[in-house]
Amino acid sequence: MSIAKISLLSGAVILISGCQSWHTRNIEDLPPTAAIPETSEPGKVQVYFFDSLDGGDVIDMTSQPQYPDNPDEVGELTQLDLPKDRGGRYGALVRGYIQPPVSGDYTFYVSGDDETQLHLSSSNSPSGAVEIASVPSYSGQYEFDKFSSQASGPQRLDANSKYYFEVRFKEGGGSDHFTVAWEGPGFTRQIIDGSYLHTYAKTTTVDDSPVSDEGAYSLGYRVGFLDGREGLAFKQEFPPLDQDQDGLYDNWEVVNGLNPNDASDATSDPDGDFLAAADEFLIGTSEGNPDSDNDGIPDGAEFAFEMNPLDATDAALDADNDGYSNLDEYLAGTSPNSAEEVPVVEDVMVAGFTGQYYNGREFDQFFATREDGVIDFDWDRGSPMNGMPSDEFSVRWSGSFTPPHTSGAVRYKFIVRTNDGARLYVNGERVVDDWRDARERENHYYTDLNAGEPVTVVMENYEGSGSAFARLTIEDTTTDQQVDLMNTVQSPDPMSTSTQDTDSDGIPDSWELRYGLSAYVADASLVNNTSGISNLEAYQSGLDPYTLEDVEGGSVIVDPEPVPPPDAKTVTVSWTAPGTRTDGQGLSLSEIKSYKIYYGQSAGNLTSSVPASSDLTEKTIEVSETGTWYFAVSVVDTKNNESDKSDVVSADVK
Repeated sequence: MSIAKISLLSGAVILISGCQSWHTRNIEDLPPTAAIPETSEPGKVQVYFFDSLDGGDVIDMTSQPQYPDNPDEVGELTQLDLPKDRGGRYGALVRGYIQPPVSGDYTFYVSGDDETQLHLSSSNSPSGAVEIASVPSYSGQYEFDKFSSQASGPQRLDANSKYYFEVRFKEGGGSDHFTVAWEGPGFTRQIIDGSYLHTYAKTTTVDDSPVSDEGAYSLGYRVGFLDGREGLAFKQEFPPLDQDQDGLYDNWEVVNGLNPNDASDATSDPDGDFLAAADEFLIGTSEGNPDSDNDGIPDGAEFAFEMNPLDATDAALDADNDGYSNLDEYLAGTSPNSAEEVPVVEDVMVAGFTGQYYNGREFDQFFATREDGVIDFDWDRGSPMNGMPSDEFSVRWSGSFTPPHTSGAVRYKFIVRTNDGARLYVNGERVVDDWRDARERENHYYTDLNAGEPVTVVMENYEGSGSAFARLTIEDTTTDQQVDLMNTVQSPDPMSTSTQDTDSDGIPDSWELRYGLSAYVADASLVNNTSGISNLEAYQSGLDPYTLEDVEGGSVIVDPEPVPPPDAKTVTVSWTAPGTRTDGQGLSLSEIKSYKIYYGQSAGNLTSSVPASSDLTEKTIEVSETGTWYFAVSVVDTKNNESDKSDVVSADVK
């Protein structure tokens, strides 16, 4: 039986606007005449900061005696997009030249918080600059339509000319940012980047000197590498042919799907990795692959984070030594270069109880963890899972029960039915203590619970010899009805990276469940090995607390595949690994954490589920009785986003 292809729900996407490089320097470190360079330089503009100024209007900056020649700080921008949250009570001035890619009409847009003005001259002279667009108070970042004044009228520009411009910006308090975008012949609105910018200088002459020996070597190397890889004929001419003069030689453009006769595509980003084609050419990444080294981090993000987009090994590194890999930080939206930014991993819960299985009556040697849902097992004289003994084992089930009634307090009856030892803990209090060899029997516990207030529930059972049986039910004594535990009990997902720590012992719940510890009892100081290593020390060192084996890479097997007995009623479910998310974005196999197979005897009530590891595409499931069974599959990605279930399919079990 096969299940149709499924697609993940779209998760959070970390947007990086262009390839912004950001450098600042203190104006006091510069010689007196450095504020205005002698010669204009391409690819960037300078931004002058005036600090400790009250008010949120531009005039609060321009009326100061130090404006514009004596700023407190000078920085450089490689696109007209000031990074957010520099601070408060300051003003900024950007001035330089814009040179359009082709001749025609251009419309300019500004956004900013607080007042932001864009001035443009009809030539390279500052004297002709007039205000053409503005944000009178504040707008959201990249919000260009809050005020009609944010868009200029059409501006006729010549591709052979440079035009002087200024951005005047004033921040009062709170959020701070500004952005200038444009649209023109052949392209829609985009942030103005360094391809069209030149620094303001005493002369607008740009350095057009011949390519240096180092530059020629670099270009020649890249040309030779590409042509050799693609099996193209060797050509001796240098520089290589570049018909549209966009800095990308023709062979590279053809190989990467660009047009060697269209200069504007040098600033395009066909593969959506936040790097323009010109940047990809210089860096050596592929324009047709947003993740050239296939390490889970887009090329543009790696470049922005000062990583190597051609080295897959750096995704697993921890650049800021905060305990999270570079890939973890990218997926969480935090900076891998700042130890102060730590991923906040949301609590990830699964329906029902999580079971931990051990060899020995007293949880002597941890074996495995699995999501059991409800506690309702009759193993008879068999083993609870493949590889475990049929006698002399113990199990701990953990979960959080939320009373389903809607108001007031209701008395609930907990019914523990076992063969051999039984214990029950509610909110950490041992309320059933029947830890002895005995045939099948029941223990009861009554308690009044308030509506909507969850309580932790832990049930323990050991099997000595003979038959093995364990069941927990909860009844509402006002109705004498059993509670649906799959809808009222949840437990931490043992495979998640959540930082939830219910018992405050320094070890996350998910890690404790995954490696055989108690999530609801502070057991960090206990020792489960012969080397004297405490549970907390094992966690901090990435070691299994029982065997002290390295578990950083997830070497402990969760939910080992049981081998059904010969007469078992089984169904093998198979599926196809998805290649895209529901929003059409690509999904690599490395982004799939696991699968979940849901099943039941009604297509609309798939109450049972079992996990499957990401390397599987089929799983054999043992069902309890004959008849028609229904199945669906979901996908869980590395950020713990779970997809919608696939289409439901059925199988007749005889």
